[in-house]
Amino acid sequence: MLHVVIMAGGKGTRFWPLSKKIKAKQFLNILGNKSLLKTTIERLHPLIDKKNIWIVTNQNQKKFLLKEKLGIPTSQILYEPIGKNTAPCIGWAAFEIIKKDPKATMIVLPSDHLIKKEAKFRETLKTAVNFVKKNNCLMTIGIKPTFPHTGYGYIEIFKNINKQKIEKINTFKEKPDFITAQKYVKSEKFLWNSGMFIWQASKILELIEKYMPTNYQILAQIAKTKKSEVKKLTDLYQQLDSISIDYGIMEKAIDQTYLIESSFIWNDIGNWISLEEVWPQDHHNNAKKGKLITLNSKNNITYSEKKLIALIDVENLIVVESEDAILVLPKKSHQKIKELYENLDEKYT
Repeated sequence: MLHVVIMAGGKGTRFWPLSKKIKAKQFLNILGNKSLLKTTIERLHPLIDKKNIWIVTNQNQKKFLLKEKLGIPTSQILYEPIGKNTAPCIGWAAFEIIKKDPKATMIVLPSDHLIKKEAKFRETLKTAVNFVKKNNCLMTIGIKPTFPHTGYGYIEIFKNINKQKIEKINTFKEKPDFITAQKYVKSEKFLWNSGMFIWQASKILELIEKYMPTNYQILAQIAKTKKSEVKKLTDLYQQLDSISIDYGIMEKAIDQTYLIESSFIWNDIGNWISLEEVWPQDHHNNAKKGKLITLNSKNNITYSEKKLIALIDVENLIVVESEDAILVLPKKSHQKIKELYENLDEKYT
């Protein structure tokens, strides 16, 4: 049977001051009237029933997740006591799925992506699932680059396997500098790494046991721990190595790893700059959500929950008004928001 795991435990620090530890960006309505998490779940219909959807989130976010009223069985919401990157959370979910369905095929999705042409997205998943079932391999979804983005990881494809745009992967590449990204895009051999995966639950556990044996043993103990045993769960989680599934497994099992190229429109929604591409813009290229008035101002990004933002004689700024903070910075400095976040008083995080 098909199961979907949605990773929803991130803090979303690059979306401060709107995103906080207890209400991170996946719970925000930054793209419309629904949260990113709820939108992620709804786009899976009718491919999969909610009874086969799992969510991995952080214990701090329990209050806001329950407020969402997502219709997911409470037994299928896993609360991590500590964030340990993607390999541990995926491994824990795989152990839990195997308990219910030993032959499960598993789709892993982030909770905070923008996807358009949703029917094509579901088609891509179906094709990937069929390939994985036949070949017992690992599969990721690649996005054809539209420009030399330096904030995404890249995947180099090796050769075309069939007409369904399934490729053998050669290597994974970290986020490049601009010149390297230009070379990647020009070569037409690289795709953006979407962070979406498809495999048999038993297969990923087999590979975790092989390449991350210590984590495997700890995850096996976690899977036997009752949710009410919070201290025991926390103690075990602290022992896990923090590592991504890409580094921990996929790069090591490259000979068993494939890519399917997307036929849908995708955006990672990783920071305020990414919203410039999706929010409505006025005739001076000011992208906004909320009330905005400008005079001789252009190329700005603004967000306001309640108040009017007024700009005069400025350009290339990000201006964000939230309930308890105001953020103003040049667009070129957007990567420094995370650095600022790390130095904030805890009451603002």
